[in-house]
Amino acid sequence: MTTIRDIAKEANCSLATVSKAINGRSDVSESTRVRILKIAKEHNFVPSAFGKGLKNGKTENIGVIFCRESQPLSLNPFYSRVLEGIEAELAINNYNLVLHMLPEEYRDEYPKMLKERNVDGVVLIGVLQEKFISQLKKQNIPTILIDPKIITKEFNQVLIDNEHGAYLATQYLINKGHKRIAFISGDLERESFRQRYSGFKKAMNHYKLNIGDNYIQTGGLENGYELVSALLNQKDRPTAIFAANDINAIYGYRAIKDCNFQIPEHISIIGFDDIELAKMATPPLTTIRVYKEEMGSIAVRNLLQIINKETDRPMSVLVPVRLIERSSVNALNG
Repeated sequence: MTTIRDIAKEANCSLATVSKAINGRSDVSESTRVRILKIAKEHNFVPSAFGKGLKNGKTENIGVIFCRESQPLSLNPFYSRVLEGIEAELAINNYNLVLHMLPEEYRDEYPKMLKERNVDGVVLIGVLQEKFISQLKKQNIPTILIDPKIITKEFNQVLIDNEHGAYLATQYLINKGHKRIAFISGDLERESFRQRYSGFKKAMNHYKLNIGDNYIQTGGLENGYELVSALLNQKDRPTAIFAANDINAIYGYRAIKDCNFQIPEHISIIGFDDIELAKMATPPLTTIRVYKEEMGSIAVRNLLQIINKETDRPMSVLVPVRLIERSSVNALNG
């Protein structure tokens, strides 16, 4: 019997791409979709989820719920890669993906797939409201959270080693001779940013460096321009900036240029996440790599263990990070 893996091999594309084409996703080129569907038809391939579900009491569907923030999921440089990992792992296990987008502010909108129990489990990604998560818990649907806004022991979670990654980034700047180091991030109400701030402070305290209140600028996911501008307008400006996400770092690039400074000659900057834009920036951004596809894959594997009753205890998986050295940090003499 032909599997989705066989189709991917013949079409010379990823499992995730085959899954997207078969499930009618819009983020696949038309030529690729036609090629994949032609191969599937030639092999009489039919997704087996519904038939299998009738026999074993499962739908063979996994819901993925994402909170729409400032941009759609397909354009989000972080979570779109997480979704790639989810799709690939679901394809390997012959599960269908059912995607639902929640508005930025949850307004009692409960997805149809949950009301009608059309999914065997749910992956939650992004900043979701506690009210929604609490409502989901009452339904007793197997659930796993990826990089949640607030960490809870009541749910299964896939987490980033944020604190260690921030420590590595700050330590790297210190080892390059920087002492006046600033920190910028989104809202510290979000757990990941709070942990990155904690890692920054730990490194600064370990090396006995002062942290000036005016060197801490936070708020907004894409406010890097304003945050960096505030730092550069200070009399005793920092020599280096640790941005708790790459988006803010890259927005900060423009602020630095508009102030007639150059990176890294006049000011160094390091990010966190290693999105695709990081290596395309000028100069390429030194950053902390988060293994985004792996996070999606791990989430699906763990969720399927719960669905198949291979485990009954909530578990948290901490995904390691890695420093990626590029060209945005300068070494200071002396």
